[in-house]
Amino acid sequence: MYTFTTRFNVKYLLALTLVQIGEVGAFSISLYPEEENNIYDYWIKNTVIKTIGDLLKKDSNVIFYVCDNEDDREDKRHLVFEYWYQQSKTKYGYIEKYNYSVMSDNGYKLNSSILYNKENYLVDYLLDQFTKLMQSS
Repeated sequence: MYTFTTRFNVKYLLALTLVQIGEVGAFSISLYPEEENNIYDYWIKNTVIKTIGDLLKKDSNVIFYVCDNEDDREDKRHLVFEYWYQQSKTKYGYIEKYNYSVMSDNGYKLNSSILYNKENYLVDYLLDQFTKLMQSS
C-alpha cells in the first residue's frame, strides 16, 4: 500500500493486491482518496503512472484494474485511465494495455484493463485468462 498527498493536501491510497489470473500472479491496482472530498488534483496521474511504469519494468509483472461502478461513473473512470495510458506511452513505451468491458450477471457494467510489459512471453495466455476471468464476474 502506497500513500501520497496531493498539492491540495488530499491523501490518496494506492493499493496493489496480488491476484491469480490463471496460473500467473498479477497485481490488482486500486486508487482512492483516504477521505471523501470534492477536490481532484490532475497531477495524481504522474504518481500512478510512475508506480505502474516502475513495476512493469520487470517483464513478468502484470497489473489489472476494474473501474468502480458504485456511482455509475465507471465509463468516466475508464476514459481517465485511457488518457493516462496515452500520456505515458512516450516515457513507458514497453507498457501495453488490453481493455475489456462486460455486463456482469448482476447487470453491472465492468470496465477493466490489463497492463503488461510487451516483452512478457505469456501475453497470449494472460489475455485469454483475463478475458475468462472478467466473463465469469
